[in-house]
Amino acid sequence: MTFADRIAPEAAPLDAVLGRLRPVAPLAVRRAGRALGATLAATRRSRWPEVAWKASSLTNTGYPVEMSWSSRDASVRWTAEAAGPETPEPERLGSAQRVLHHLGADTDVPPWLMPHAGRGLRFGAWVSGRHDGERDRYKLYVDMADAELPGELLRPSIQRSIPSRMVWRMAGVDAGAGTVELYGRLQKPEIWEIERLLVRCGLDASAVIDVASHLTGRNCDDYLLPGTAGLSLATHDGRLVAAGFFVHAGPLLGGDTAVTSKVRELAVRYGWDTTIYEALLGTAGSDRPGRHGMIGFGVAGDGRPWMQVGLRP
Repeated sequence: MTFADRIAPEAAPLDAVLGRLRPVAPLAVRRAGRALGATLAATRRSRWPEVAWKASSLTNTGYPVEMSWSSRDASVRWTAEAAGPETPEPERLGSAQRVLHHLGADTDVPPWLMPHAGRGLRFGAWVSGRHDGERDRYKLYVDMADAELPGELLRPSIQRSIPSRMVWRMAGVDAGAGTVELYGRLQKPEIWEIERLLVRCGLDASAVIDVASHLTGRNCDDYLLPGTAGLSLATHDGRLVAAGFFVHAGPLLGGDTAVTSKVRELAVRYGWDTTIYEALLGTAGSDRPGRHGMIGFGVAGDGRPWMQVGLRP
């Protein structure tokens, strides 16, 4: 019996991806399949079955699941809706927490992230999973909307180094790791302000600039990236443990063929293992345009650069 047989016919694209991943990560795929089944249960039972599998803001086609590859490890990674499209955005956080409880990953949400009247939420909440040969980890993505960062989340020197035009959009709460990852939108990030922020965080700015220059194919003299980019800051006990930038792959690099070529080129340069990426892409990857979503890159506390790429099934 296939994943689509157990979940819904609309899960066939996801079933195909898991089938390609199974030979390279069989144990991880088995556990990922169970977790995805639990997370997508509300989508399967939706009162709006005609739109349930094409109404999510998670992907460019509305599909309620996105898979991803990261250079940091060989995990099977996914992010998914935990509620049907008929669920109001403020109620989706509760749905996601119930899914995580079912998965044995209870996640408390800081009070400043809790939805309240007057906040215009865009997606509510998503659940994310990461599976390798030994363990499962989960993250709760919470819609920040107009939430303000509490003073105790980051040291004052770091808070002052964040560009004032930053618009915070989302937070990722990883209860297992004890981290909160902040995601914001930043228009035309300038080199000097990125260097200032990363230096204040104790992170290697040169590693980020090196990846950006090879990703875009241009010298990063004034701006790290053209246009608007996403900034992510991973915090743990008031410390910054990683930082990164995210952009839409298509507008920056072109179609899927161009994106794939660039990912492979950078993987060779930095010695990254792309086995999971190639399995996600599949041999017919170029036949379904627009599969790449966000492409991210950054630096961890150990100074090593990383890259992450999202692909819809």
